[in-house]
Order: sequence, then structure tokens, then C-alpha cells
Amino acid sequence: MKKYFEAIQKFHDKHGMRGTNSEDMQFRLNLMIEELGELAQAVTKGKSMEEIIEENVDLFNLIVGNLISMDVSQEEFDKAFQRKYEKIMKRESRNINGKVRISEFR
Repeated sequence: MKKYFEAIQKFHDKHGMRGTNSEDMQFRLNLMIEELGELAQAVTKGKSMEEIIEENVDLFNLIVGNLISMDVSQEEFDKAFQRKYEKIMKRESRNINGKVRISEFR
């Protein structure tokens, strides 16, 4: 994960994002919604795997950028990831209409 944090930090630095509205989470959420829409279009329109991967990379870059914009350290993220991973690994799965779902079923 370190190389991704460093790469996206370099991108933020290059474009002078620190202290601007580019770090506003509402703005960033709108960017993520836009990118998710592009991913949905790539999938539903049968685009190439390369294009689908690229749209996933766009989302990933925004997520890492969100963490950087919120001053979340790599260590904080690693701990949060591990906590969540341990939680989801304890969940049971269900097959619903031929698709595996892993949620907190209540």
C-alpha cells in the first residue's frame, strides 16, 4: 500500500491540493460517484477488461486521495483495514439468487 500512498501524495503535491477545496470530502464524494458511474458504464456496455480495470484504478486513486486529504496515515489505514478484515472474515455467507452475499444478516 505504501507505494500507492506515495504515488497519490506525489500527485496531490504536484497539483497543490493541500488546503484547497480539492480536499473537501463532499467534492471528493462527487468525484467518486462520477467515477463509479464510469465503471458501471464500462461493465454494462461490455467494454474491454483494460477499460474496466482503468475505471477501478480511478476509484482506487480517489480512495487513497481521500485518506491523504483527511491526513490518515498509512499506519492508521493499515490498522483500520485489519480491524475490518477480521470483522468480515467472521461473517457467514449466503447464496441469494445464485450470488454469494457476505453481510451482517439480521
